[in-house]
Amino acid sequence: MPLSLPSSLTSSLNTLPHNLLVIDSYGFILFINDRWKEFRHSYGFSPANERIGTHYLELFEEWIAIPVQLTALNESIQHILQGGRLVASLEFILHTPDKVSRVFRLDAFPLLTGQSAGLQTLALSMHDSGPSENRQPDPIRVCHPLRSRHIPSSLVPICASCKSVRGSNEEWVSVERYLQHQLSLQFTHDICPECIRQLYPKYAGALKR
Repeated sequence: MPLSLPSSLTSSLNTLPHNLLVIDSYGFILFINDRWKEFRHSYGFSPANERIGTHYLELFEEWIAIPVQLTALNESIQHILQGGRLVASLEFILHTPDKVSRVFRLDAFPLLTGQSAGLQTLALSMHDSGPSENRQPDPIRVCHPLRSRHIPSSLVPICASCKSVRGSNEEWVSVERYLQHQLSLQFTHDICPECIRQLYPKYAGALKR
């Protein structure tokens, strides 16, 4: 059964100067504050999937222009819900109804209320960062919980051809797997400027500057 937020909490969220969308641990929308509705209306975005009980990805898949950025958003949200991150901030290109693409920043953070529901809810807030042709979306910025990390001090053997890394047990593994094991890193999908030019040439104008 979906969580329901106390009326006292929703009243408080409506007084905040930030636009907020609150989701539960499964990604279903629990609450939309008035500022979010004003934000959506000011850009002409459709409210079709903006309903309590709808999964947040149904909403964003209509807005985000580059599919891999939708994957990056979902992975960032899941890492927070699973305790791998404290907060995340990422930028992506959104379609506005007048067909002008703009860069928006989304901040995601736990909604800590002192009640049990607060441990199972996440707040999302959107901000306009400007026209996409004037700037390139920034990479994802994250805040990780403090953890001990072992950083190898010796040279790391790497294949000159396929770039696999030879581990301590003489096995060859991918760079991603090696870093995950050595540094307890978690990876998320993003897309580099060169691949944007090749895979999504119509958005290459966002990279001019």
